[in-house]
Amino acid sequence: MRTASEARQLASQLVRVVTDGGPDEWRAGSHTLARLGGRSWLLLDEAARWSLPMAGAPVGGSQGWLGPEVAESTGFVAAVTSMHVDGRVRQRASRVLAARDGTVASAALAVRLLDHVEQVRDEATRALHPRLGAADAGTVLAVVLAGRGRRHAPSALAFVRGLLLERLPPEGLVEELLRGDDRAVRRWALALAQDRHLLGAEQLLEMVRSDPDQWVRASAAEWLLPVAEPQELRELLVAKTVEARIVALTRLPDELLADDETTRLLTDRAPRVREQAQMRARRRGIDAARWYRELAGTITTPAHRVAAVLEGLATVGGPEDLEVFAAHLDHQSARVRAAAVSGVSAHASADLAVGMLGPVLLDPSPRVASAAARALVRLRAPQEVATKAWTAPGPWNRRAAWHVGHRAGAWDRVEADLRAASDPDPQLVSLGRTGVLNWLETSAATTWARLSEEQRDRVQGLLDTASIDSATNRTVAFHAGIRSQAPAPTAPAPATPGPRPHGARRWLRLVRRR
Repeated sequence: MRTASEARQLASQLVRVVTDGGPDEWRAGSHTLARLGGRSWLLLDEAARWSLPMAGAPVGGSQGWLGPEVAESTGFVAAVTSMHVDGRVRQRASRVLAARDGTVASAALAVRLLDHVEQVRDEATRALHPRLGAADAGTVLAVVLAGRGRRHAPSALAFVRGLLLERLPPEGLVEELLRGDDRAVRRWALALAQDRHLLGAEQLLEMVRSDPDQWVRASAAEWLLPVAEPQELRELLVAKTVEARIVALTRLPDELLADDETTRLLTDRAPRVREQAQMRARRRGIDAARWYRELAGTITTPAHRVAAVLEGLATVGGPEDLEVFAAHLDHQSARVRAAAVSGVSAHASADLAVGMLGPVLLDPSPRVASAAARALVRLRAPQEVATKAWTAPGPWNRRAAWHVGHRAGAWDRVEADLRAASDPDPQLVSLGRTGVLNWLETSAATTWARLSEEQRDRVQGLLDTASIDSATNRTVAFHAGIRSQAPAPTAPAPATPGPRPHGARRWLRLVRRR
């Protein structure tokens, strides 16, 4: 469950189970609640009390919520009742949940720890105090951590943390929490373990190498620095994770980092690693540009390594490398061609770069065409460079052409938006309509450039085919000095005044004449 509409639908289903079901249906509903995560519990609680016009709140009303069935053994009815719009009902339901075992009751009480009514929060605190332990720690923390942006979350989290550390040893608590699959709980447990100095160098090294969570890898890499030996950091140079390689590359002493290892990382898959490797190479006196040039003339595969060489050369190279970039503009790999586009835009003069990158707008790869469009925008290329791209069969080529024309400004922007609004691609039509409306709202009154006769004729032709409403059509035509062909709105007939009520006098008659 990810959206509010899904949560409201589930809340309505659970209410029907409470009111129309029996013990078997309540037990099945309890299993449904047990499968919810922390964020889903909070979404369900909000949806249960959210009132809509003509519908009301799913868990609302004053009848049928505190009958004998609220004390049923699974705790399902009490859990649903604890989401009632009335705080008094939520408070009494929390009191019933205190006598129920299981994760459903614990999760429902954890939601009430974040309640906006103080009496409800106090009741949930009294209910959780005797029952919170290792079995319920993950469930309660998942709910509280999912709502940590709420007003009363800090006090709820402090209460849960203090109670858990009072009853469980930190080592046991961390071990228990790490068995779960909730990401927020796992991160919280690892941060607690680090605060209590429970993580050794070997554990941190293993997290950096293979943990699936990027936050854990990055945090473990930072925690590893004060406790790891330099030789252990050296092993991270060949780790699979980017965070591990960055830590090793930035913190390893120069005497333990060989030149061949530095140059190998100059073609790393990750741009962050390559950037750090270039800095280390410069500090060690290695000419990264010369090394990239030598490598560009010898390797042809794999494509990711060729692209890394070109991207590195685009960063540290110069105009003398334009031949290398031009030679790779027709490479079979789109990744390599995109890297060559970056090199051309970085080191060629403006006129030369526009001439080289204009044909790239027709590239069969959306990635390369988009890279060329962004480069041409930075170079302030005229929209004429994208003329051929507007007739290309690929919609990504026409979107790249629109990007160039739209960012050119003035009447070039209007023409590009009208071309997009006339395109068969629905995404381009949406971009064009939005662009025209935005221009009318923010820029039309300050577009002082003179519209040439050729461009006025093109705009007039596009106004006849663009998918825009007649009012927008007439407004654009007015700004362009064009007689619009769009039909004018029909003026409503004037209202006929009714007869004046009998006995009404004009206020002037109340003034005595002299």
